[in-house]
Amino acid sequence: MQRRVQGEQAVTVHPHDAAERGITDGQYVRVFNDRGQFVALARITDEIAPGVVMAPMGAWRKNAKGHATVNAVNPFVFADLGNAPTFSDAKVEIEPARAGDS
Repeated sequence: MQRRVQGEQAVTVHPHDAAERGITDGQYVRVFNDRGQFVALARITDEIAPGVVMAPMGAWRKNAKGHATVNAVNPFVFADLGNAPTFSDAKVEIEPARAGDS
């Protein structure tokens, strides 16, 4: 039911960043860093700043391609203020997904 309401896991990308990487709207992309990776649908819009990608939390691993979500690239340490999780900021790279990525 959640997937029906939320839709498939997606990542928002600026048109300039997408063009540099050969990514088209609605294409599956691999988002990755040294912590992990996940596969999502690219949503291209100029409503996001160049150099930034945005992937909302809430996707379920069991419904995600490759069984990984945005949590795979997030740091697992706590913030220094209040021991809060550091989910809001992670350096990543993005590229078109390959057959073995999903």
